[in-house]
Amino acid sequence: MRNLIIIAFISLSTISWSQKENFSAQTLEKFANAYKEVRNENMTFQLNMVSAIEDAGLTNDEFTDIHELINNPNAEKKPTTAQKRQYNLALKNIQNLKKDIQESMERLIEKNGLKLETYQAIAKASQSDKALNEKIQKLIK
Repeated sequence: MRNLIIIAFISLSTISWSQKENFSAQTLEKFANAYKEVRNENMTFQLNMVSAIEDAGLTNDEFTDIHELINNPNAEKKPTTAQKRQYNLALKNIQNLKKDIQESMERLIEKNGLKLETYQAIAKASQSDKALNEKIQKLIK
């Protein structure tokens, strides 16, 4: 009996994995429009993230170096108290930005007529479905 359950599970997994999602042309158009806006928002986030690090008194390289020192228990050198304070301030600024950007991206997706789950499903499907990915790339251009 146990072997039958395992075989059934494997069969169902293979069937569901091999089925391709079918998204309407209209849904893909909405996805492409949302994707372009989300991409632009992400670029803005990247710039704001650099500003958040600089506002804490660090360069991007210094932030990265301190991050590596803090997260490497075998590091010979440890960050100073001042560096830790600056790093933590930058990290707090970045976390606030991430929360804001996530909410903004979700609003952009919904503004374009998609549910977040649909947007994520299309993005995931396009990673393994070459034809779908090509359709999306044409729409994005």
